[in-house]
Amino acid sequence: MEFTGDDEALSCYRELLIAADPAVRAEAAWALDDFPAANAAFRSAVQANPERTDLRARWGQLYLEAQSAAEALNLFREALQLDPNDIDAKLGMARVALGGFDARAEALANEVLAAAPDRHEARLILARLALEADDPDRAQRELEGPLAAAEPRIRLQAFALRAAMDHLADNVPSPWEARARELHPGYGALHETIAHFYIITRRYREAIVQLERAVEADPRLWSAHATLGMNLLRVNRFAEGYGVLARSHDAFPYNREVVNALRLLDDVMAWPENVGDGLILRIDPAESGALAGYVRDLTADALDAFAERYDYRPEPPVVVELYRRHEDFAVRTSGLPGIGILGATFGHVVVMDGPAARGIDDGFDWASALWHEIAHVVTLGATDNRVARWFSEGISVLEEWQTGPSRFQVDGAPPGRHAVPPDVIDAFRDDMLLPVAGLDEGFIRPRYAGQVGVSYTQAGLVCEYVAAAHGPDGLVRLLAAFAEGRHTAAAIETALAVSPTALDRAFAAYLEERFADIDTAAFRAAVAEARDAAEVRDWQTAFDAAERAVASYRHYVGGLSPYTVLAESAERLGRRDQAVKALTTYWQAGGRLTGPLTRLAEWRETAGELDEALAVRRALALVAPLNGDHRVALGDMFLAAGAAADARREYVAYQALGPHDRADAHYRLARALFALDDLETARREVLLALEIAPTYADALRLLTDVTKRSRAGNSER
Repeated sequence: MEFTGDDEALSCYRELLIAADPAVRAEAAWALDDFPAANAAFRSAVQANPERTDLRARWGQLYLEAQSAAEALNLFREALQLDPNDIDAKLGMARVALGGFDARAEALANEVLAAAPDRHEARLILARLALEADDPDRAQRELEGPLAAAEPRIRLQAFALRAAMDHLADNVPSPWEARARELHPGYGALHETIAHFYIITRRYREAIVQLERAVEADPRLWSAHATLGMNLLRVNRFAEGYGVLARSHDAFPYNREVVNALRLLDDVMAWPENVGDGLILRIDPAESGALAGYVRDLTADALDAFAERYDYRPEPPVVVELYRRHEDFAVRTSGLPGIGILGATFGHVVVMDGPAARGIDDGFDWASALWHEIAHVVTLGATDNRVARWFSEGISVLEEWQTGPSRFQVDGAPPGRHAVPPDVIDAFRDDMLLPVAGLDEGFIRPRYAGQVGVSYTQAGLVCEYVAAAHGPDGLVRLLAAFAEGRHTAAAIETALAVSPTALDRAFAAYLEERFADIDTAAFRAAVAEARDAAEVRDWQTAFDAAERAVASYRHYVGGLSPYTVLAESAERLGRRDQAVKALTTYWQAGGRLTGPLTRLAEWRETAGELDEALAVRRALALVAPLNGDHRVALGDMFLAAGAAADARREYVAYQALGPHDRADAHYRLARALFALDDLETARREVLLALEIAPTYADALRLLTDVTKRSRAGNSER
């Protein structure tokens, strides 16, 4: 398809649109970018020749070009059901896996080579996989055959990958670019391929330059237009990105990523931007009033903390976008719904799910996620986006554990020793952790269920170990080594004066000691027994089993946490002190489920422990900021403690959430304003309360107090 853009070729394809063979018509329409006509013709061809697997394989390729991987996959599977040895269908399956960052791409490509050693397309897939895994030596070996292939199409793709290798190594301009242009001057996919590797290494500015060159070389390369538009959005060039996507859609309206992105942008571009103090916040107007204050404070606090620790502060502005629906976030980041991550950072731009998309009771601590993403802003910026993925993720995870809003802070426990999921401990003991030098692969192409999550935690533990063994400056030195353009192995040797293999051995010994007292099997069994007993209200058995679970793995507050069962069973048995102790430990260790924290706050308040109750209320409001009950309860506690400015913020957020009792919301805000001596605004709020509820006695008394103080102030003047 690379040689079909000139006028003579297009004229030839137009003539073929009336061919008798629907397969020929399909190819001609495809070359002319008429996706519906090509799709219809392929359907006719397959119906007329249901036994021909090659037609299904080509039809699948058409869907792949239109970014419809699911439909493509179905067609490749159909072809393989008819003929399990169909090479083209198997290659198609490998390409789907490649595009979806699925580790099966390698196995499928190797299956193709085992059956057909001369199929260079499979070598190209393996080379691409190696380059994505930061293994240029392996990539170069895989490219030896394709670089010498007789078919120009294969050589061009090999040239593009070799050029990408040079770009990743900062060897530019690459001589392979010149060779590709000499063979085919209009080969825009050369620059599109280079851009792909810049994108996956998060060097978006460089990717944009390459994509602009791609569409200049081949104006009909619609995939490059689409990717260019998406990457302009990633660097906050909204108007340009929208324009590129709109033009791409006008010319080729079949790319679902583009369609979804344009629909979302029509909404997001109408949101008012909250600008100030070097930050730009984009939050749905329905939630901005409740969230903007927290987002701004968290972001500023994180930037201050990281600037001190890593000696880097990003140039403003930093952009933070929060989405109410996870599918909107997915479209914003990839163009398609269904991705599994909850936040993404593109240099100075943070895009993530907000608390409405997924709440704390679903396991999503949005405030910690924001802290995590702001750490990425720092590690990416400090290295000009050259930091290894595992190290950037590791720093972010470590900062969540040690400095984030849900940080580990249990009295008497090792500082910052966050309890990790039992699955990670099992993965370590089963020798399933990756060597540090290859840890990026665990994020890019996982090879077992749950490996991405394990890799996140492993990266955090590696950074924890480096800080413990080499001092916090060890992390700063590693960051500097990545900034110099070093890959992981060289960065480790330069910054820590050890080999990656030696680091792996020392890290394994560190984990052996860290996990020595944890019995994951006993922990799971005890948690299961405690929950089963609680289900049938056998509170003594539940209490005893929960205590055994805590003894098996102290301070674990994730999905299997025994502390909530321990607290409930203690309360049911009349042991309030033990219940309070259990939930206090749960909270201090980072547990943030709203039910347990609400009970803890209420118990502390009942006991007159107001400072402790206030601290828990703050955590509750932060993890569930769209819950009006939490915001107003925190506001009341602030006001009672004399922190009227903090109370005002909570009451303003409460109003923005549209509470059912609007008169009460106005009255509460008026009280905070009165305490701040903002009498004119307090009067306005209390009058709004009385307009809704004219007989509201508390509001009437407050209006009298406001009037008296105003008169007293006037008389003094």
